[in-house]
Amino acid sequence: MGGMAAPPVFRLTADESAELQRIIGRRPDILIAARNDKDVIALLHDRMAVRRVEGWQLMAWVDVQRGGFDARNMSLYWELVDGTKGEIRLERPGQLPQAFAERVRASIAVARHVTLEGGLGTVLLVGRRPPGSDAPIIWEAEGVGRCDLGDPRVESQVVTLVAELRAEFE
Repeated sequence: MGGMAAPPVFRLTADESAELQRIIGRRPDILIAARNDKDVIALLHDRMAVRRVEGWQLMAWVDVQRGGFDARNMSLYWELVDGTKGEIRLERPGQLPQAFAERVRASIAVARHVTLEGGLGTVLLVGRRPPGSDAPIIWEAEGVGRCDLGDPRVESQVVTLVAELRAEFE
């Protein structure tokens, strides 16, 4: 029989680790990994790394706006703050979905729902920083429901609210 042994489900192979080390410039501090028949995902303290056929994609936790595990489709999905969406199918996810949720939560320093004046709706203001760091907080606003962030009246209130939060938390 013989042939290639299947790669470990919850660890990177030596080759994958070496590739990742070359890309990030240091030994990757991997919390957990999982794979399907062609892709692999590794969760590190400060970022998520997904390896597809075309190569690695690295996403800092502070850039992951939301995500989770869809048990129906057996896939981990995410959306970045710039609107980019991604997903990876994992027939054997192990503890990876819980670790993913924990890392996303750990990057959120502050989260506030604020009802805007003038019936303009509600915004969610989120301050993020790399987990466990003293890096500056990155602030973002998300409209809830029908709240239109493109409305200049909404925008001016959000700018004021972020300035207040910045004064309070930085």
